[in-house]
Amino acid sequence: MSELRFDHVSVRYGSRSTGLTAVDGASLTIPSGSVVGLVGESGSGKSTLARAAIGLAPVTGGTITLDGVDVRKLRRRHPIQMVFQDPFSSLDPRMTIGESIAEMIPRGTFSSSAAKRAEVGRLLELVNLDPARAGSLPGDLSGGQRQRIGLARALAARPEVIIADEITSALDVSVQGSVLNLVRDVCAELELTMLFISHNLSVVRYLSDYIAVMYLGNIVELGPVDEVLNNAKHPYTRELLASVPTRHGNLLAVDPAALLDVEPADPHHPPSGCRFNPRCPIGPLVHPDRQICVQSPPPLPTTQAHAAACHFAELTSSPELSTPVGNNIRSR
Repeated sequence: MSELRFDHVSVRYGSRSTGLTAVDGASLTIPSGSVVGLVGESGSGKSTLARAAIGLAPVTGGTITLDGVDVRKLRRRHPIQMVFQDPFSSLDPRMTIGESIAEMIPRGTFSSSAAKRAEVGRLLELVNLDPARAGSLPGDLSGGQRQRIGLARALAARPEVIIADEITSALDVSVQGSVLNLVRDVCAELELTMLFISHNLSVVRYLSDYIAVMYLGNIVELGPVDEVLNNAKHPYTRELLASVPTRHGNLLAVDPAALLDVEPADPHHPPSGCRFNPRCPIGPLVHPDRQICVQSPPPLPTTQAHAAACHFAELTSSPELSTPVGNNIRSR
């Protein structure tokens, strides 16, 4: 088991004048053997942060370490593996399933082709697929089966950390549960560390030990999953919760009069101070005297098990937040 740590990581694309800072000084720790769920609306920087860990996005500031070693300096080639959102585009349509899995097995692991084929069969069984499927092409499989192949390919590399990026969002509801159960069981059996990215809070609650909430490139709340979802400290987290539909309405009761129908900020020109302040129901938009929200970005406390980057986080239990702003979160 291994610990993956992001320390003040920034990812910027483009030039200084016209570029975009997709992740801006984000810090997050995925403890060894645990599952951390990363949530936030589209464009918050979740996938970019994940891609930075495997070298698919440029780290322009901060460090990403695995057990204290910078991931860019690791001797081992594939200690961190990613399962992508679209299972079809992540597979070569010209390669058989067996070939796609076999190419991820580290060189020198097996001395014969027969042993490698046996390992491919074992991996297929591990993800609940018939080993006879090794000769099939990706186009012959369903979306759920292709996602299982994506997981098998990741496991073939003998990783220490798995990053799963929206792996159920492209699947039918009928197969999402089986894929989630598979991911949970495999991680427990192999004692893997996992960063699980999703916009579905119910899925995150089911799989994760901890949850991190991301907004405009920043981690704004972090803590044990039940504590964050049952007692959210950051107004943005409460807005996410208020946007989750249930058979009784929203996960949090919302007074229509309290809704602030404000567009998300332009990520090319983020607001000063707290980036959520133009949409915040307890910030300067509602309380003009709270100019600290505009003047100073709130830090995310590192000494608290459940922390929120908000100057007025202690007010989340007050009556003024009993009707949280919501329903203007844009889902994928």
